[in-house]
Amino acid sequence: MKVLFLTLSSSDSCAFYRSAGVIEDLRRKTDNEITLAQWDQVSMNWSFISQFDLVMFQRPFSKESLNLCGYIKQLGIKLWIDYDDNLFALNPENPTYHIYSNPEVQKNIKGMLKIADAVSVPTEYLKQAYSEFNKNITVIPNAFNDALFTRPKELLRRTNNVVWRGPEAHIYDLLHHMNGINKCLDEFSDWRFIFMGFDPDKSILAYFIHNTTNKASIPSMDIIIYFKTLLDMAPSCLHVPLHDNAFNRCKSNIAAIEGSYAGAVCVVPAWWNFPGTIPYTDLPSYYEAIRSVLSGDVDKEAMNKEAWTYIMDCLSLSKVNEMRINLINSLL
Repeated sequence: MKVLFLTLSSSDSCAFYRSAGVIEDLRRKTDNEITLAQWDQVSMNWSFISQFDLVMFQRPFSKESLNLCGYIKQLGIKLWIDYDDNLFALNPENPTYHIYSNPEVQKNIKGMLKIADAVSVPTEYLKQAYSEFNKNITVIPNAFNDALFTRPKELLRRTNNVVWRGPEAHIYDLLHHMNGINKCLDEFSDWRFIFMGFDPDKSILAYFIHNTTNKASIPSMDIIIYFKTLLDMAPSCLHVPLHDNAFNRCKSNIAAIEGSYAGAVCVVPAWWNFPGTIPYTDLPSYYEAIRSVLSGDVDKEAMNKEAWTYIMDCLSLSKVNEMRINLINSLL
């Protein structure tokens, strides 16, 4: 059988976790022929599409995408759609809010969900958000790509680096937790607070974040280089401040996967239920979770070992891809 993985962008972080990044391992596991294509780089006509028995379309949202999905169905080809976010609940500060909040775009997404033969999402919360529009939704969690990366048996000695990673879309999440961040900046002056992918000093956050010398920023980078950079930093702590809302509830736990790979203890929202991390439920417990790592109250090595064991047991791509194979087999 021939399967097409169709993306809007084949090189972004979404594709790394949900499409382009998972294909090579899938090819090793199945006799099906799997092709990757970015839809603006191929001619999406019948002569190309009809070569395939199944099309997996990642994160479609436009009217053109809806028309293409209908065309795929007209050709008698199975349609599998993958979404990684709740596109019905983006927060206003998100740079793409004006796109996805458009009623026509929301109508397009609902239409594609309704005609898809199968839908995959990374979290149970997102499955529930979309279940009104499709009854065949499979939770396939985001996973550590053990086909590309191997964690060293001996990690570097932990440094006084505290890492936050993410794009400017999380500006409100940072602002919501700013009191705890500022308190840590002031109390732990010998620790270095690094912001990867976003510089708070060059945004509205500059008015709220304390002007200390123990913080730094690193611009966004290619995801392969990012994994190497994070590992070389040898951070002691990676924190994930998320405001409790419908959009964030549906987000996956890739920050904990990445931080644990780098050897850090991760501070994460309690709803992730992620072993080996320190959960927080409110603003005071968020601050207290970071403080406990930086003050030495927790066994960083033991906690990271627990998190990494969980990832290798449950969230390695070589294991998670079995879910994709089952989904492909159910459609073909």
